[in-house]
Amino acid sequence: MEIDNIVNNFIKNDIKTNLDDRNKYLTLLPALIATESKEIFKDKLVEASTKVDKESLKEAIYKTVPYLGYGKVYPFLKIMDEVLGEIVSAAITSNDNRYAKGLEMQYNLFGKENIEKSRTGEREDFKFIWDYLASYCFGDFYTRKYLSNKERELITFATLASYYDVTPQLTSHINANLALGNSKELLIEIIKSLVPYLGFPRSLNTINLVKKITRKGDEE
Repeated sequence: MEIDNIVNNFIKNDIKTNLDDRNKYLTLLPALIATESKEIFKDKLVEASTKVDKESLKEAIYKTVPYLGYGKVYPFLKIMDEVLGEIVSAAITSNDNRYAKGLEMQYNLFGKENIEKSRTGEREDFKFIWDYLASYCFGDFYTRKYLSNKERELITFATLASYYDVTPQLTSHINANLALGNSKELLIEIIKSLVPYLGFPRSLNTINLVKKITRKGDEE
């Protein structure tokens, strides 16, 4: 199709980034899931499997589940199994410690004071969501092997930046990225590489949010 030539020309000749292959694919695949780009996802996963270890690719894909929902990611998990084959589990928690390990991870990423303030300030009948976050999102997913916390936060950033209007959550994870040492420049490089798949509204909104957050940090 003619449009393929136009887009590929844009990617090849206009988009210049400093991303290495690992960061490129670990953030591109989650973005393609968030935008429901199944055919492109399969092609890029095949391509990625020649550049990045399969264990890390699997973890990047798994990492999207608590943010996008199992139903949305499920078709991509089937593609992943088809392309990558069986991979040994990276889980390191059990039902006995997943909540405690997840809560510890939240403390490390967002600060114990911030997490406890959110938990204790919540109405009693809504506190279940914080328990779910600790045990499921962070206990089951963030604690797994093969990816560093910095990489997991980059993946989360790319996922949320590619997914509808989730500004509060995206703001939190931009701050978490910065706190872990992922620079403003790296976040912008990721968005730069994703522009063809996200489109300009999402890309501009994310760039402006990164600028706003980092400008505020510089002023403080």
